[in-house]
Amino acid sequence: MRTFTTRRLTAAFLAILALTAFPALAQDASQVLRLSVSYRTLKNTATLSEERRKEVEQLETQARAAAQAGKFGDALRHYHHAMVLLRNQTWTPARALGLALQLKADRVIFDPGDALRLKLTQSFALEEPLQGKFTGSLTLARQKDKSLEVVKELKSLTGLETDFTAQPLSLEAVVPEVADGDYQLVLTLKPGDGEPIVKSATVRVARGLAASASALKTRTAAVASDLKKRNQEGMLRALAPVEYAASLPDLANAGQLAVERLDLKSELAAASSLLDVIAKGENPLRAKRGDFRWAYRSTVDGELQPYRVYVPANYDPAKSYPLVVALHGMGGDEGSFFTAYSNGIIKREAEARGYIIVCPKGRAPASMYLGSAERDVIDVIGEMKRDFTIDPDRIYLMGHSMGGYGTWSVAANHPDLFAALAPISGGGSAAALGKITHIPEIVIHGDKDPTVPVEESRKMVKAAQELKIEVKYIEVPGGNHGSVVVPAFKDIFDWFDAHKRQPKGAAKAAATGQTR
Repeated sequence: MRTFTTRRLTAAFLAILALTAFPALAQDASQVLRLSVSYRTLKNTATLSEERRKEVEQLETQARAAAQAGKFGDALRHYHHAMVLLRNQTWTPARALGLALQLKADRVIFDPGDALRLKLTQSFALEEPLQGKFTGSLTLARQKDKSLEVVKELKSLTGLETDFTAQPLSLEAVVPEVADGDYQLVLTLKPGDGEPIVKSATVRVARGLAASASALKTRTAAVASDLKKRNQEGMLRALAPVEYAASLPDLANAGQLAVERLDLKSELAAASSLLDVIAKGENPLRAKRGDFRWAYRSTVDGELQPYRVYVPANYDPAKSYPLVVALHGMGGDEGSFFTAYSNGIIKREAEARGYIIVCPKGRAPASMYLGSAERDVIDVIGEMKRDFTIDPDRIYLMGHSMGGYGTWSVAANHPDLFAALAPISGGGSAAALGKITHIPEIVIHGDKDPTVPVEESRKMVKAAQELKIEVKYIEVPGGNHGSVVVPAFKDIFDWFDAHKRQPKGAAKAAATGQTR
């Protein structure tokens, strides 16, 4: 089966990402980028007739051209159309509309009795609009035994138009008296004939959560004022994770994090306890061991940025420790390496071998670790050096998928920082390898990867070998995009164990038989 060539893959990523320099376009561009990855994965696993393959590839070409022109709605339509065909489904106006519609609440976290406002928008126009009117309903539902169970009907709908491109649909309701927990707002639209269109949005009922976050913000501001009066700049830095925790409900309400991934009440309670320690003037990291979330305030834009840390139980600040910086894949966040991949195997390796692990968020889920996202990676390393005793000759960079791309690009832009690299299922610019000929690499990729073609790693490994870079390549027969990760951790940490930072020119000197 045909796949993207390396050049087309990289160009597709960068052409879309180049447009995210304009804030108004960033979200749409990110949507297209993420959908293009899902499309490619599906395409590379589907069985197609020659006629269907040509039709799909024509839509792909149209989608990429639309994205490069900044016509993101058209790009989304073409990718969705192609994916429907790849699933051997029929592209109908109803199916197209279902894919184009997006349901979003004005916020995510509620107390019972709160006003609830929703907006239904349409991301692209239909080539063949639906006829007639919609009827339907808005319900509150909860997951039960792998299916949604309706808790309450909130609103009955009649006489709705079937095109929401010019005029989004606005809905209002009141959150009923229900138990705390995660729920789905389910909007069902029924045409005159045919299958209904169903859209949903996750909300959380959490009594008193907003009030608790507000109280924590007020208390944090008071502690910050006191610390400033006492000129305790170091302790002011330590307030960042408290401030970030207090902002979590706001971030969830703004759609910047998935509320279902977090226990917000526990996060706020932990932050309150942390603030107690800081208010006493004590170092809050002195006794921190194991897995925890931290944060800092970015010098790029003043925004609070989270990261996840693992400190081994026997950590002794009188000794220096190796640091592994792990970059998550597209759609992930700072917690991905700690909760996924065999429930955080990276933590078990770190504990057994005496490593500290840090995982930056990297800004947006589809940042590719470019621009401010790259700056975040470097700033997080700076934070770790300030707070822990890190061996500067044993800082390692690894990542999966988008994080694999980031591993090569961040290292190339900071060639004096890292002792070794471990990109998994990624790729990059072979031309940039000339900047890091002194940094050893272990590269992992499955030869059946449907998401990032194995040619991406093969290209980088070939270029590395030509440059006499010390490289170990593990190509896993039959391995797909994700299956290769967990088995690779032992090899990766063995590689890190065996390498310390080398000065520039070390690889060249070794290749020519010279010594420094």
